[in-house]
Amino acid sequence: MGSGISNLLVDNTNIIHKNNETNTYCIKLLTYNVEWGFLELPDNITSDSCGHNIPQTDEAQEEHLKLISRDIGIVNPDICFLQEIGSLDDIKYISNYIKDLFNVYYYSYYSNKEDGNQGIGLLIKKEYNSLCQVEHIPNFPLERALGIILNFNDKIFKLVGVHLKSLYDHKYEKDVAKQLEQLKAVNEWIGDTKYSVVCGDMNNIPGSEPILKMGEYGYTDILDTKCYVPSIVNSKYTEFHGNNGDEQGSRIDYIFTKNIKPISSYIINLVRENTKLPTNLRKETSDHLPVLAVLEL
Repeated sequence: MGSGISNLLVDNTNIIHKNNETNTYCIKLLTYNVEWGFLELPDNITSDSCGHNIPQTDEAQEEHLKLISRDIGIVNPDICFLQEIGSLDDIKYISNYIKDLFNVYYYSYYSNKEDGNQGIGLLIKKEYNSLCQVEHIPNFPLERALGIILNFNDKIFKLVGVHLKSLYDHKYEKDVAKQLEQLKAVNEWIGDTKYSVVCGDMNNIPGSEPILKMGEYGYTDILDTKCYVPSIVNSKYTEFHGNNGDEQGSRIDYIFTKNIKPISSYIINLVRENTKLPTNLRKETSDHLPVLAVLEL
């Protein structure tokens, strides 16, 4: 997968965002769980996490991905990891619609060898793709992880997007053990690389064993640093669930960094649901909000 690692040419450094005053470069990284980002939904999926009906129609799924594409395009990340993508065609659909709306081209990648699972989708801006090598993470169950090896200014960076095991079945001891195994697989793939990022839907809250393990691995949660910029709602909830308007929230989406300076970080508080939409359309873009980091390279 990918175009291979390429050293950045001196006359091409303007493709990475540069602060001429400090002579530093940065990159915008987004992670976003898009809740069943499928053009063809499995037959048993009929409702979303907040209890709204999901119509089993092409129109509903296409409109859902168009809204996701619009929101990503507005944020304009350089690299974007997406959770709950169903196929390479689905992530390509998002990439193509962003190009139509914003005239911005992204290369598309997908974690699963087969369609129909909740895999990781990945978008890399055209200008950055030649700097990146995209790899699967070995020994990661269900292939819900993708890694990037980024070569810039004689530094090697490893960036990983994940979707850890869900706790929906309430078998917490078993599921947390699987989450720790998944994080171990990621840590082993990163190895002794000095500069790294792990991001995505971790399916667990701050203070839980898997999140504490990231600290033991040497990572910093950028939403718990001074670089975090709160929105007007001043909430760190990134996912929502419930029924009949009685929704609850929690934080289970993260961007962790090691030896990389975060310039700023955000939870993108976009409009997530509209219960007044016609019954032929989905009421939510997602049960999650995107998380954005601006990172110094």
